[in-house]
Amino acid sequence: MSQAAALMNEAPAGFFEDLQAHALSPGWAKKAPQMWPVPRPRFAPAVWRYADARAALDRACSFVSPEQAERRNLIMVNPIADNIYPTCRNLVAAYQLVLPGETARSHRHSPNALRLILDAGRETFTIVNGVQVGVAPGDVVLTPSWHWHGHSNFGDEPAFWIDFLDVPLVQNLECMYFEDHPQRNEPVTRCEPDSALRTKGVDLERGMRAQGTVDIARGGLKTIGLQAIGLAQGDTQVRGKRIDNSLYTVTAGEVRMTVEHLGVVDLVRGDVIVIPGWHTSRIEGRSEWAQLIRVSDEPVMEALGFREVTGTETDAG
Repeated sequence: MSQAAALMNEAPAGFFEDLQAHALSPGWAKKAPQMWPVPRPRFAPAVWRYADARAALDRACSFVSPEQAERRNLIMVNPIADNIYPTCRNLVAAYQLVLPGETARSHRHSPNALRLILDAGRETFTIVNGVQVGVAPGDVVLTPSWHWHGHSNFGDEPAFWIDFLDVPLVQNLECMYFEDHPQRNEPVTRCEPDSALRTKGVDLERGMRAQGTVDIARGGLKTIGLQAIGLAQGDTQVRGKRIDNSLYTVTAGEVRMTVEHLGVVDLVRGDVIVIPGWHTSRIEGRSEWAQLIRVSDEPVMEALGFREVTGTETDAG
């Protein structure tokens, strides 16, 4: 018999019922452990294919418009039991489509967000706090907390991108705010093609070819970290168990990912893989040149000081 069980047997009749009536619980007889030696990730590694999402979004165009929905998007929901929204513990990702001639209305919210552009023509824009920012494939555009933002496609090609947000983190912290713009579409006050909120794909590729891995707009979002990773054929990156959660998107070429509890998967442009905390992984370049964007909650862990904590396992993060 465990010590906790023995203590429960020694308690006078009605003691625990009386505790429950007063919203109290005995710390010596917890129903389940609340602390453990190393992290126990609830979320699972998973993969989403751009081809599947693009085909589904194309079909959705016949019955979903920006007037009917806040955004025409497909959320990457982690396939664990009872999950209806997050991609991993603190982040969510979604594929979005804006057709030629469409405008996604302006709003703002407390979660931080960013867009990774997959396909877009010349006349595709994001408007952030009145600033019109042009976008092109491979670009990363930031939308910091509580910034007005909307999207317009004035060209003749459909625009596809991936949205990444820290909504699950904000929900857990219970500090969610959301507001639609009173004019539906925020008026443009000026155009900034080289806005500090935009990191161009061509600049990222130049940096990746020179350095391999480069930080993107470090500190631009307080809760989300961004890196661009370039791999020649046969190049590898190996990551041990870490407490941060990562989402990788291939933006050029092909890579092979080997992930604990998932196995080996090959990814091509636009595909996304989530690697929750405390999973080992290995990335290998499979084409002459491959590029990925890593989105993570690493800044959250660093700000809270948890990156300094080392578990009992080797490479414990």
